[in-house]
Amino acid sequence: MKGLKFAPVVVACGLFFASPVLASGAQVEKVAEDPGAYAEVVALLEREAASQLTRHLQQTGELRQVSVSIRIDMKNRSMMVSFGPGYLPGPEGSYDELFLIPMASSLRFYAEKSGLDVNDIDFLFDGKTLEEYYPEDLAVPPQVQVRSTQTSALVSASHGYISLHPGREWEFQRPAPLGVQEDTLSPAYGDELQGLIEQRSGLTVHRARSRSTELHPESGKPWEHMSSRYHLKALFPERTDMWNEFPNSPASAREKDEDIRARPNYANHLGVDVMLSLHTNGSESASVRGTEVYYHQEKPQDKPLADSILCAMQEIIRAQPGYQDFPIRESSSAARHGENRIGTMPSIIVETAYHSNPDDVAALQDPVFRAASMKGVEKGYRLWAAGKTCEPLALHPIPDVDVLVQSSRDVGLGYTGNPQYPLAVELSLTSCSEAGACTPTTTTFDDPVKPLAITLACNGPGSGVVRLTAVLRDADGVATAPVEFAQACVRG
Repeated sequence: MKGLKFAPVVVACGLFFASPVLASGAQVEKVAEDPGAYAEVVALLEREAASQLTRHLQQTGELRQVSVSIRIDMKNRSMMVSFGPGYLPGPEGSYDELFLIPMASSLRFYAEKSGLDVNDIDFLFDGKTLEEYYPEDLAVPPQVQVRSTQTSALVSASHGYISLHPGREWEFQRPAPLGVQEDTLSPAYGDELQGLIEQRSGLTVHRARSRSTELHPESGKPWEHMSSRYHLKALFPERTDMWNEFPNSPASAREKDEDIRARPNYANHLGVDVMLSLHTNGSESASVRGTEVYYHQEKPQDKPLADSILCAMQEIIRAQPGYQDFPIRESSSAARHGENRIGTMPSIIVETAYHSNPDDVAALQDPVFRAASMKGVEKGYRLWAAGKTCEPLALHPIPDVDVLVQSSRDVGLGYTGNPQYPLAVELSLTSCSEAGACTPTTTTFDDPVKPLAITLACNGPGSGVVRLTAVLRDADGVATAPVEFAQACVRG
């Protein structure tokens, strides 16, 4: 593990923590049940967290050691990371969420590689949550009632340029360790999602950042590369409460903190029904990868939306060739992003993939992955808004069918799931009693209102049996498992 200052240690479960590998089922069980193995893994996680914190403090010019302890609740799949005295992030710096949330991702990754199943991670600071230190600032605003018919959404795609004080240098907010700049990549994902929501969900879509290629007059950078803060400043110069919350802050990167708050402030101003934030993730470890979706810890009512989006992303991404095994979390994660907290409407964050992992970087630059991932976001939202459950696409069993010679017969098909029309039913041959007499077919269905039925024909003069395999495939490439049945051509 990056940052650990000792030789590789073999924990009791047999894992090398310095180079994590997937734990076997027996290893997972042993770590969960063996107090010694559990304690060893937790101790290693504590050292990693302490090492990350020390580096973070050094980067901010603070030289001190802060104790770290970790407790894992295996029943609830949660982890509590407790920092001792000496570290308390504050409002100027957005409570270090751009440090703490990536730390949580890496700790989750290493815990799971060692056999400890973890989903939600939270932090204590000298025994208290941040909300206890800043009750007014971190209070979740009253939530609007979810409307039965939704009409509008805000798509917020990543960060963008900010100005550093006092020199007024312009810098992107996110690192690009492997050459992919989140600040300029994510807006293309926003374009994809906007088009899908407008077409498939029928909503009006607002954007938190400008997509203009003209130059921002103050920086000389393209408007499309600027953060939301400057876009909203141009739209609402008098609304400094929206985009300029820390005018007297001495922090160099105070406009980064203002930008985080500007996006949900804009969503509240618009009164949209949902806020969908798109990002790529980053980690100190190049091994951490995959798709994650976050909701705010104090807004559990947003979790169903987050889970629906994650489920639909998994379905559509893994339906694409080459992405069948792309890592996608099974459940959304609770965190404390300001971008989710401030919005008075359901608000979630999609971390599409990791810009710090080479395999994820390749995916992020692939138009196929971009389209599939955003189709998943839109579909997950649409199912949630309609009160539907995201479930796998599956064909019902098809009974064997007798068809009279030189006639045809319609056979109705049933399925579970929520496919995107048009659909195709693909019939392939498993066996045919007369060589060359049987033909595979594909039937397309455009109308979701009409029942699904295929026509089976026996056009030849003789009897026989063909065994067929049916697959239902939707417009997004999602396909059912094959269902086999027999068609017999019989004489009357």
